[in-house]
Amino acid sequence: MDKKPKIVVVGDALLTPEFLAESFSSFAAAGWDVVPFRFGPPTLHELDEQLLVLEREGPDAIPAPEGLEPLLADAELLVVHICPVSSSLLERNPQLLAVGVLRGGYENVDAAGAEKLGIPVVHTLGRTSEAVSDFTVGMMLAEMRNIARCHADIRAGGWPKEFPNTGRIPEMRELTVGIAGFGEIGRLVAKKLGGFGCRVLAYDPYVPDDAVRGAGAEPADWETLLAESDVLTLHSRHSAGSPPLLGEAEFARMKAGSYLINTARAGLVDMAALAAALRSGRLSGAALDVFDAEPLTPDHPLRGLDNVTMTSHIAFDTEAFYKRSSVLWREGMDRLFEGSDRRVWINKTPLADERIEKLKALWQAAAAKV
Repeated sequence: MDKKPKIVVVGDALLTPEFLAESFSSFAAAGWDVVPFRFGPPTLHELDEQLLVLEREGPDAIPAPEGLEPLLADAELLVVHICPVSSSLLERNPQLLAVGVLRGGYENVDAAGAEKLGIPVVHTLGRTSEAVSDFTVGMMLAEMRNIARCHADIRAGGWPKEFPNTGRIPEMRELTVGIAGFGEIGRLVAKKLGGFGCRVLAYDPYVPDDAVRGAGAEPADWETLLAESDVLTLHSRHSAGSPPLLGEAEFARMKAGSYLINTARAGLVDMAALAAALRSGRLSGAALDVFDAEPLTPDHPLRGLDNVTMTSHIAFDTEAFYKRSSVLWREGMDRLFEGSDRRVWINKTPLADERIEKLKALWQAAAAKV
């Protein structure tokens, strides 16, 4: 009897194994052996802490959960959310045809190590794009228009009329908004800002100028983005071990009185330097959803500042995010195998072609049975 193809899906406190098993039930209906497994601690706070470690230090910083490796010995496909996938784990499971990541970011997977082994890594495009781009625009308005701090003051018994930027509160149509990182989320931010009449600049060395213009923004180099943006919003990736994109020198080159928005990665910003720029008035304000310590520590330098809006890493948190994670990943795989969109395949190497073709045959055979 032929062996059934096997997919191991690793959930966590956010996307639970039970949810993923249900999400991949069509594979089981098509004859795959679907094996759910769990990574990580039971609470979202603890999971956030582990994700921060993985983003800063890479997939070797946290071991894979005990009991996972025996399940992989005869698996064709491993799909994870936040679970770390190191090159050593892959070296011990060379039969894997691919590793799927149910996130746009893939810091928890050693993609370079997988590439050396010829194992494709396939991530998820667009999973949080709508949610995070909506939230980003909301953070701009909340900080510049004092929405959150006014609400907090009223809840505490006040009725505030004076704010850190009183007398300098802008209207959106007056602003130049700079977008650092012009991928899926950056482009949606530009589109949504179009309705406000802003001037939108975009910096991304990997995106052609024509594509930037076609998405409603003006191409800009890094120095221009810093010097001319009234609001700078970050939508770049951050590689483990890389220095921050914004530190003391960059804040000094930003437009005086500008605002910073970060709904991307905590490692993009030197938090101590940001706090100093906010205290000095170099920046009028900032709004952040990601931090170098989550939950925020009592002595964090941003605590106590009255010109910063902070949220608890919730920019992604919509109903659609949960429902669509695995759907979007599968749709990306469909496009990959159709040849219409290879962006989901991170580490495109000739070594991977044979595996992709084998997985493609299994994938399409399963699709024919559903």
